[in-house]
Amino acid sequence: MHVKIGIIVLVVIALGAGLFLYHGLTSGGIGIPSFSFPSSSGFSLVPSHSGPLLPVIPAGTTTISSGGTYISGTPPGAGSGSQGLIVNTSTIPASQIPAGWTASQLSPYFHEIRLGTVSAGSYYYYGTISLYASFPYQATGTIDITGWQIKTRGSGEYIPQAIAIYDPTGLTPPSDIRVANGDTVYLYSSSAPFNLRLNECIGYIANTANFRPALPANCPQVDESRIVNFTGGCQAYLQSFSGCSQPTLPNPLVPATDYACQDFIRNNFNYASCFQAHAADPNFLSNQVWIWTGSNVVNQYHDIVDLLDKSGRLVDQYSY
Repeated sequence: MHVKIGIIVLVVIALGAGLFLYHGLTSGGIGIPSFSFPSSSGFSLVPSHSGPLLPVIPAGTTTISSGGTYISGTPPGAGSGSQGLIVNTSTIPASQIPAGWTASQLSPYFHEIRLGTVSAGSYYYYGTISLYASFPYQATGTIDITGWQIKTRGSGEYIPQAIAIYDPTGLTPPSDIRVANGDTVYLYSSSAPFNLRLNECIGYIANTANFRPALPANCPQVDESRIVNFTGGCQAYLQSFSGCSQPTLPNPLVPATDYACQDFIRNNFNYASCFQAHAADPNFLSNQVWIWTGSNVVNQYHDIVDLLDKSGRLVDQYSY
């Protein structure tokens, strides 16, 4: 008898719980959290009891608050390795959007890379276009700009690769140009053997290759501690050089019998020796990348210049 009563009580409780649950589901009385899974764009969605699902930063990245304008991550179609802050283009004020463009046509890197100098070339002089990276709030990271397009009303060109760190062997292959906050990229309509990021020693290679404009001649001076034991004439001669110039022999201050000085001159004052001595310097690499396109794409008088990312979306515009 007691067993039967117990079974009846359990059945009544189960029926009551089922009726309660059914009533809650049909009347909205019980809220069930909704979830979604990470999307293919690199962003994920958080659980929400009501209202729209909210984008959050992927794990391992750094968030920099900007009133909802910027979020970290990599946008779809941005190219492998692209980093930095991504613009939420839907929050860009209409006053900042160039005429003829809409918010949906703006790049996720809108105004993070800006057009600076735009100078048309002439018969006597090369043209120059400069791009400078200006991330908001001093964000870290880099943006790959190789494959981006500089488009004018009558022409255009794509940003090529460049040598990031020129090796003394001269066999360094070019790679995609990655710009960090504060970097400047110069595109010249003249020609040169290759494109490259400048460094402390790069001026030495201008002694054996022709660049127009000329590479900066600001190579480190010889360390005086390395020549202190040389003859007085040798020291005077070596200290007379500045920049990336190279001593020549014979010289009255360095007689043919001054073998130590002559050996030092032959083995130093070149890119290879400078690279070996200074490649580990914190400031060895410059924040400038120089590119030679061999052609001029901007009008001499008036033009509109658009900077487009790999997907053809607008990064910046310059008119004159």
